[in-house]
Amino acid sequence: MKVGTVCYATDQGLGHLAKSFYDAGVITDVLIWRHPFYPNHMEWYPPGTGVLDSRPFRGPAVEDFLRNVEVVLFFETPFDWDFLRVCRHRGIRTVIVPMYEWYPRNPPEKPDKFICPSLLDVQYFPGSPFLTVPVDPTTWKPRMRSLRFLHNAGHIGHRNHKGTEELIKALPLLRPEIKLMIRSQTERIYSLLKNAFHPGLEVHVGDCRRERLFGGYDVYVAPEKFNGLSLPLQEAYASGMLVMGSDRFPMNTWLPRVPLIPVSCSHRANIGGHNFFDEAELNPAVIAGHMNEWYDQDITEFSVAGAAWAIEHSWEVMKPAWLEELSR
Repeated sequence: MKVGTVCYATDQGLGHLAKSFYDAGVITDVLIWRHPFYPNHMEWYPPGTGVLDSRPFRGPAVEDFLRNVEVVLFFETPFDWDFLRVCRHRGIRTVIVPMYEWYPRNPPEKPDKFICPSLLDVQYFPGSPFLTVPVDPTTWKPRMRSLRFLHNAGHIGHRNHKGTEELIKALPLLRPEIKLMIRSQTERIYSLLKNAFHPGLEVHVGDCRRERLFGGYDVYVAPEKFNGLSLPLQEAYASGMLVMGSDRFPMNTWLPRVPLIPVSCSHRANIGGHNFFDEAELNPAVIAGHMNEWYDQDITEFSVAGAAWAIEHSWEVMKPAWLEELSR
């Protein structure tokens, strides 16, 4: 089966998500949608891969792509909504893996199918199949004690959805012996840090090689607010870390619940013309108290549980299910 996609080739979630499906052999054909701000890694895909710079999607590269695929798999967005109609007229099926918080309330076109990457997405697209995005179990390494904490802020994101600001506000309340690394791909992190200080705090600004994102740390701290799929949480858990996310649906359905940070409350929110959602509120004092409580604890059982989860949700196990859904 020939499966195409239109995707970013950038060091961000959507870029790595598409690349993982290509590397696993689920996606066979790619059109790169050039990102206007972030570096584009054209080397991720074979020489001659089509590159799109403008909408609507037209031209020889698009025609070659459409002649070669049976189904097109999009992650979050087709970038050009009219492209769904073009595919339909060519007899090519379209599938979107939605991020419910970024899906338009009134989309100009609709795909033939959704495949939901989280149980929360299923609530927004009822009747659609739920398939976990596969992980790589070979990244796993045992963690014994919770000594070194890590927060990857990435590009910070809309509405501070990773809880970076709340974590920074928690710094003065942390035990002085805690070691915490905050990584960011943008210098915007400095405006959040301002005069924040903790003796065990390290800050790294810039890209980090993906295979090194979780190495050398024991606890992944992510007081996230509203996402359904979270690749960093999945990857951290699969790597053997204790995952200290937010105690909210759907994370508390697949992660060990005891280490999750209690949520104070939630409120309705949305991003532009996209779906409304429940946005969690997290108290910096609660975050700090939770980190203090878990410092220097035996986390071996959680690390071992992550290894088992990674094997169960590996590409070897999950790839056939993805191919089956794409063929329907």
